[in-house]
Amino acid sequence: MRLTIIVPAHNEESRIGRMLDAYLPYFSARHGDGVEFLVVVNGSTDRTAEVVAAYAARFPCLRMRVEPAPIGKGGALILGFREAKGDLIGFVDADGATPPEAFQDLVDRIGDAGCIIASRWVRGAKVSPRQPLDRRLASRVFNFVNRVLFGLRLTDTQCGAKLMRRDAVLAVLPRIGITRWAFDVDLLLQLRWTGHTIKEIPTVWHDVGGSKLEVGKASTEMLLALIRLRLLYSPFRWVVGLYGRFLGPLIHPVGEVRDYLLTHSLMLFVGAQFGNVCNMLFQIAMMRMMTDGDYGALSALLALLTCIGMPLGALSGTVTHFSSHLMARQARDEIKAMILGVGRDLLIPAALTVLAVLVWRRDLMGSLQLDSPWPLYVTTAIIVTTFFAALPGAVLGGVQAFGWAAIIGNSGSVLRLVVGLLLVLAGLGTVGALTAHWVGMAAGSVFALAVVLSLLGRGWPRPQRPEGVYAYLGRYMLAFTACGVLSNADVILVKHYFSAEQAGLFAKAATVARIAFFLPGPVATAMFPKVTSTGESSRASRKTLFKALFFSGLIFGAVGVVCLAAPGLILRAMSGGVQPGQAAIVRGMVVALAPLTLVNLLVTYELAQRRFGIAIPLVLCGVAYLAGAMRWHETPMQIVTVLGVCSVVCLAATLACLPWRQMRRKTG
Repeated sequence: MRLTIIVPAHNEESRIGRMLDAYLPYFSARHGDGVEFLVVVNGSTDRTAEVVAAYAARFPCLRMRVEPAPIGKGGALILGFREAKGDLIGFVDADGATPPEAFQDLVDRIGDAGCIIASRWVRGAKVSPRQPLDRRLASRVFNFVNRVLFGLRLTDTQCGAKLMRRDAVLAVLPRIGITRWAFDVDLLLQLRWTGHTIKEIPTVWHDVGGSKLEVGKASTEMLLALIRLRLLYSPFRWVVGLYGRFLGPLIHPVGEVRDYLLTHSLMLFVGAQFGNVCNMLFQIAMMRMMTDGDYGALSALLALLTCIGMPLGALSGTVTHFSSHLMARQARDEIKAMILGVGRDLLIPAALTVLAVLVWRRDLMGSLQLDSPWPLYVTTAIIVTTFFAALPGAVLGGVQAFGWAAIIGNSGSVLRLVVGLLLVLAGLGTVGALTAHWVGMAAGSVFALAVVLSLLGRGWPRPQRPEGVYAYLGRYMLAFTACGVLSNADVILVKHYFSAEQAGLFAKAATVARIAFFLPGPVATAMFPKVTSTGESSRASRKTLFKALFFSGLIFGAVGVVCLAAPGLILRAMSGGVQPGQAAIVRGMVVALAPLTLVNLLVTYELAQRRFGIAIPLVLCGVAYLAGAMRWHETPMQIVTVLGVCSVVCLAATLACLPWRQMRRKTG
């Protein structure tokens, strides 16, 4: 029985020689003239073809196909399938991670199956050395999504060693396409759909150095490839065609360096939707399980946390900004030194926060109309945890590991939902819901720290702060504090001026409107590390900004129209009913928050480029909003109206502060 082994190779001059040294003598000795090797060199700019040609001169069983275009692993394998002559056709990676004995095991054990694949996750597999945590987690998340989307009950679709019978290859060859990261999944799906049995066996696998894989970027690309593949095999395949024909060339033109804004935004957006669903379920559960008074207290405290979280978000943005610069220089130890240095300094404001709450406990309880100090104590614990939780999550943003950021955020949301349901059912009310919030945050920060250490390497250097970090932080905090007041103070103001029941009803309506406001958030998060600079505005960064404005406006517009058209329907779904005046509040809040969606993006852009003049109109508008609410608060809608006016003025003032002259002068 003749055997063909295909080896896709792209810029593998440093590794393919070792692989061929192991495979060619081994299989020639075992199979003689019954084996052929086909190396498909594609898009290589190094000496890969020369290295393979030297081996082909010594081993007649080796053929080489050179494809100048970078068609990827999938394209290379399709070419190889078309030219293969064997009764058994397999492929293996060029790095030699799968030893020849392990591939021979596939040949020996294929039996009557149409396909047999090697697995690093089946019991009995031997993987050495153990892969880093980020790669292991990426593999398991990819496998989980694969099972959910396609139902493939396999443990390792991505291992590079697979073997098929010729009739199976011929059956699927007309059906498979070049789907890059999802090629293996596509191949296995087609084998299953054409009725061929797939067998999975444990393998021996060695982690080989020199990999060009960037786990953070690759994880994002892999998950998006699965989503694209799912769309291709659904009634919505037209979406992929529409994107390829119109949006794709506009977003990343041929010949230009990709900024991956859409890719990373979609990753954060899609990943966040699971978290958003959990957060929405959390809010719905709390609305239905708590009294209006208790829910009003919870919403006011959560809004307080959000307002405080905005300046603390400045800390996160600062760490992200400096991490992106340090990562560009591959200064991983300096990033870890920054985490330690800033974390040590945060012990002081954390201690002062606890002391302030203890000293002014009664005043704070009176202002928020709280009957017990325990909700305040738990809120304080959340604030203190937020100080330190911001650091590892911010580093993930700086190194653009957005896939991990989405996974960690989702994990925290799930934990908050589960713990919240248990504690509120136990009768702990507002305290239980806040405790669940703290548990989700604390667990997420520990998870994030583990991933950061996996990405940057073990060990901790001496604590050290980058020069200028606190000057940047102070200006960033000023701008984002004003943003926090404008976007979140309405619930606190209503809680202060109106009864607990009125505040609860308002909070439910405002929560519906905030869905439209927070959904575009991933776009700003993905944009920030891509446009960091020390004050200059390049053509590439401006293009990224304009794309971000387009995506954000599209998302807010689509969701905002739904909220404006059917506020009662959404309120009934979330809170179980609609009270008089709530629909008007939803519509008013959507209109009032619309300008702030663009303000948030413009502020993020300016702060990423170390221009802080934009903080002035933000602070003035924030002060005007609070002053206006103090003057006009006969009804909750008056506070909403004041917010709307200040939002429009803030957007106009923010646009006026942009460096239009510099942006017109700069061309590169």
